[in-house]
Order: sequence, then structure tokens, then C-alpha cells
Amino acid sequence: MRLGIMIKDTEYRDALVHKLSSYDNDIYVNIIGKNIKDASGAVILTDIPPTGLESKVLAALKQRTVFIIDTEKDVPDNCYTVFKFSSIPEIISELSLVYNRWRGLGPGIDHTARLISVCCESDAYSAECCRALAGQIIYSHGGSVLILPLSYINDYGVNEEIRGNSLSRLLYSIQCGREKGLEGVTYTDSYGVSTLLLSRGRNPVAYLDEDELRTLVFGLSKKYDTIIADLATCFRSENVSIMKESENIILFERGRRVSGIEEVLGKEAIGKLTRIKLRGGTEDVLAMDECMKQIYGTTGNESIKGRNSKEIRN
Repeated sequence: MRLGIMIKDTEYRDALVHKLSSYDNDIYVNIIGKNIKDASGAVILTDIPPTGLESKVLAALKQRTVFIIDTEKDVPDNCYTVFKFSSIPEIISELSLVYNRWRGLGPGIDHTARLISVCCESDAYSAECCRALAGQIIYSHGGSVLILPLSYINDYGVNEEIRGNSLSRLLYSIQCGREKGLEGVTYTDSYGVSTLLLSRGRNPVAYLDEDELRTLVFGLSKKYDTIIADLATCFRSENVSIMKESENIILFERGRRVSGIEEVLGKEAIGKLTRIKLRGGTEDVLAMDECMKQIYGTTGNESIKGRNSKEIRN
């Protein structure tokens, strides 16, 4: 995402640019001077109020501009806004939403949730690894976790046949902004790990186009603290686009096959990749624990709360 910063408060601007740049390597930040042409191809973030712009300029720019505000007073309709002291994930989520709408790319990802993509050398043990990862996240850090299967076979489904097209109903609920519609189409096991309520076997999620898949991830990420996207070996272009937008990418491998993950990710996203070599026994547990430290860090999360208002433990 290309971002043009036009902020008069230089102290706030510099701090924000630093945090945005360090939060995600895929955000390209450019500080705009008086020449608006410096923001060509970028979504604009500014503390200039909408009322401070000429009507023609506002009409030309408002589709790709997010206004930093302290109050909603006197904000014209159809203007995108974000409160000045919102968290970095909240600011990025609003910017991503505006950028993707402006570029016609779909709703994007809600960055208030952590999106982790998982791939493996073989489909045979991908679900097992993702369940272990989800359990480790819940045990060590708390919060709500959902595993989203993206490969062609769904290993997380229920045994009985699901009547009706629950995935279509879920997408419709998200598009209509009905978050309560998510309750009846997800299932949470005794360990606190959630999955979509779909049948075993052929996975309908693997046949969604890119816009539909983005819509699904966007809706789920507004409800759960962490989304684990299980790609296994399914590197279709729609899945790869989600993987590249993930905060973290984990490859579970045994060294028996060449995954080609470097070519799939490219130079821009390869820095998000963590490899876990599976050897069996306690070594795998230690490798998983080390991976969690790389993702979440080792310092306190005591003040962070999940969407269920429970503290996320360190």
C-alpha cells in the first residue's frame, strides 16, 4: 500500500511515520509537501480538516483521503476519518479499507487482528500443525483464534453434512455488515480453537475468487484476535495474495520436498517467513515456542485485551 502523509503536526507525523513503516514492510510512506502530485497513486492521510479544503479539491481527493480528527463535528458526509490517537492497527485497517476501495481491490484485511499464514511440504500434517499453533497461541497469549482452511480438502469440517450453503450466507452477512451472522457458521472446540462450520471433504473456500476471499478474511478478522490461514500446499494466486498480506508466514517442513516458497513470496514478503523444521518429539515443541517468541515477542502483553475482553496473557 502506498501512503502519502500530509500532517502539519511534525512531532506527531514523525512518530506516526516511524510506527507505520516498522509495522508492515508492505507500506510505502511518502511525506507530502505542498505539491499534491507527490501523492500520485497513494492514499492520503492528513490532519487538514475537510472544511479546510476547497470544495473542488475535496471532491477530487476524498475517495482516497483519510482525515485525522479529534471530533466528528463538522465532518462532511462520505469522508473517511480516523481519530488521532487510534492504535496503529486501527489506523492501518482504515487506510487499507480506503486504499482497496479506491483501487477496486475489495475490502482488504482488518489489521486489528493478526493474520498468520501457514504452509507445509505436505497436506498430510498441515491441519495438525495449525491446531498445535492455535493451541500454543491461546495458551501463551490468550485471545480468540480461528483457523481458516484454504486448501482443496477441508480437514476441519464436521462429520455430518451441512445443509444449505453456509459459506454463501456467511459472505452475505459480512457484506451486509451483520456481524451477528458469524455466530451460526463457526465452531469452537474445547481448547478454544474456532473453525468454519463446513462439511469435511471438498472445501468451498478454496474455490472463492480473490474478492470473495478478501471479504471473508475481512469479516472474520473483525471478530477474532488471530486468523490462521491454512494454505498447506495450495499456492493458487488467490491464496498467495492473502499470504502476502499476512503479518507472519510459517512454513512447516521436513526437508523431503522443495516447496518453492521463495519464488511464491518474492523479495517483498520473504522477510515475513519463519521456517520450522519438524523432527518429532520435544524438538518440535521448542521450535514452535521459539516461533511464538519471534511473532509475539517476549515482553509483556498484560494491557492488551482480546475481543472477548479477556486479557491476552504474555
